[in-house]
Amino acid sequence: MTRAPWPTPRSVRQATELHAVLTASGRLLNQPSAAHLLNSLASCISPGDPLHLRYALSLFDRMPCSTFLFDTALRACFRASSGPEHPFLLYRRMRRGGVPPDAFTFHFLFKCCSRGRAHVLLCRMLHAACFRTMLPSAVPLIASPLIHMYAELGLPGDARRAFDEASVKDAVAWTTVISGLAKTGLLDDARRLLAQAPARNVVAWTGLISAYSRAGRAADAVDCFNRMLSDGIAPDEVTVIGVLSACAQLKDLDFGCSLHMLVGERRMLVSDRLVVALIDMYAKCGNIGRAREVFDALGRGRGPQPWNAMIDGYCKVGHVDIARSLFDQMEDHDIITFNSLITGYIHGGRLREALLLFTKMRRHGLRADNFTMVGLLTASASLGALPQGRALHACIEQRLVERDVYLGTALLDMYMKCGRVEEATVAFKQMSVRDVHTWSAMIGGLAFNGMGMAALEHFFWMKCDGFHANSVTYIAVLTACSHSCLLDEGRLYFDEMRLVHNIRPQIEHYGCMIDLLGRSGLLDEAMDIVRTMPMQPNAVIWGSILSACRVHKNVDLARNAANHLLKLEPAEDAVYVQMYNIYIDSRQWEDASKIRRLMEERGVKKTAGYSSIAVAGRVHKFIVGDRSHPRIMEIIVMMEEIRCRLKSVGYSPITSQITVDVDEEEKEQALLAHSEKLAIAFGLISLAPNLPVHIIKNLRVCEDCHSAIKLISRLWNREIIVRDRSRVAFRS
Repeated sequence: MTRAPWPTPRSVRQATELHAVLTASGRLLNQPSAAHLLNSLASCISPGDPLHLRYALSLFDRMPCSTFLFDTALRACFRASSGPEHPFLLYRRMRRGGVPPDAFTFHFLFKCCSRGRAHVLLCRMLHAACFRTMLPSAVPLIASPLIHMYAELGLPGDARRAFDEASVKDAVAWTTVISGLAKTGLLDDARRLLAQAPARNVVAWTGLISAYSRAGRAADAVDCFNRMLSDGIAPDEVTVIGVLSACAQLKDLDFGCSLHMLVGERRMLVSDRLVVALIDMYAKCGNIGRAREVFDALGRGRGPQPWNAMIDGYCKVGHVDIARSLFDQMEDHDIITFNSLITGYIHGGRLREALLLFTKMRRHGLRADNFTMVGLLTASASLGALPQGRALHACIEQRLVERDVYLGTALLDMYMKCGRVEEATVAFKQMSVRDVHTWSAMIGGLAFNGMGMAALEHFFWMKCDGFHANSVTYIAVLTACSHSCLLDEGRLYFDEMRLVHNIRPQIEHYGCMIDLLGRSGLLDEAMDIVRTMPMQPNAVIWGSILSACRVHKNVDLARNAANHLLKLEPAEDAVYVQMYNIYIDSRQWEDASKIRRLMEERGVKKTAGYSSIAVAGRVHKFIVGDRSHPRIMEIIVMMEEIRCRLKSVGYSPITSQITVDVDEEEKEQALLAHSEKLAIAFGLISLAPNLPVHIIKNLRVCEDCHSAIKLISRLWNREIIVRDRSRVAFRS
């Protein structure tokens, strides 16, 4: 009587039961039975399942050797997403045991190498072994995984050679090489190869469209999509996702809406990824209401991805409170959810809420990633929030995030922006790995803090460490020379950049040199650069000339610079104010009056100067004469105390800074009410005595405030740092 075949297990549990039956019956060493068991077990292994893979390999070790069993063990490694170690060991055992490999052996070896990112040399050795042992009939089975392996390893040249050497090129091989070239950035080569393909399918078109979208070539992605439709090939869900990404980049709402209609007309499967792509497209195209409709209709009952997309969309348009309400409705939060909302709070200047959310994320058991930490450090730097920055530094020291070069650079930049050069230097020295961006941040930070010579010393050490300066590095170096009036050094490094390193100067480099020459009083030389530079001067360059003209009292050149500025930025109030002050300084009253009338005729309003200070993670903004702050009465009392104590040590306000025709007492009151003094008064009553008072101002700090702040710092024995748009203007 013929024995019935063994049942085929549908799960690992059933496979273990069959294993027990075969062991008890003594048939485990029977070749067909062993092959049936191992083959069934390999089919039941899930991706990322090392436990069951070890079980399958231990079972394989007790079985008689054969090519089929080795191939089955390799298939188990591939299904378990194993690294290349197990497959290489199996192949070595196979060769040492004299078991001949077949096409399936190399098929699964190449697939495992693709997924496990094996060493390039080992992969090429496998390719050579395959080339020596395989017959031409095996090419269709091994060509595609071989091409895919090289593409995944980032070797498009090897992938293309493997394709060219294949004696038989089926549709899968064409699709694999086109997608591989596109994925590695050779988009034009992939496009030409697609045009040569005997048959173009949706997978090849989709790979190219997605690659164009990822590379920022959105117009090419849309063109590919239109050509695909012209070929009569119907798009699938993955195609539409790639084209929606291109629409979002182009902000082409009409085309995005037509794609949305196409999804409905073709009754495509609406996956989480497609819902996310639709929400992202509508949000980036400026139709946040339509994005919300898609979310409400398709995204609410799904996983966190659609929720994350909607929260991110609201944050990007500044509706952070609506994003927070969605966040609070979510059941499952992931790291992306927290990152999106934290970034939204940061962009809105709400650092306190961002830090509280960061704390909540840690309570949820989610490990902060470097993206979160770099964003929070950058926010702390821009707001001058030193206590919060130090708290984040403590988290880094506790190894709550993996320390890398980007995080270290953000940390030293935060300390530099907060005026803590010593702590920034310690953070820099503690970095085990530095790159050119780290050195550039260090040099730029020293320049920002007015330490030009120290910046140039670090530039020297950078070159001694073997790093090659790039364009950004030279901007930092020339800024250091400009802020510290290091004329000879600035000329030297500008020439070194051009003549030694062959770096073509950009407008920022020319701007630094013009600013340096202007500060040094060499206005004619500065104008020579303006006239001979290969690009048109922008508003920043003419602004530098205008500022230098006020310092060095060159009214004619100031008038010329102002004319150019008004052509570039006719509504910019700073030009009118600067020219008005130049005319007042040179006692040209009639010209000053003309400037005032011109401002009134053109409806130009002077930008209000404001100063901000971060206290307990919340940013407080002060404007001259503003009494809207909830603690304004305490601030007024402190301002009066400041006035009295300054007067008691002989301080005399520099009333010449006020050009309006009022009496001396009113001028003194106007100077006292400057926004930076209001912010300092608030800092003195709000911050603990051991904390620095860090002020950020949108305009330049006037001479009177500079003198007064120096005395306030001494009288209250407090560290005070005042930072304007381009540098630390004052540090006690």
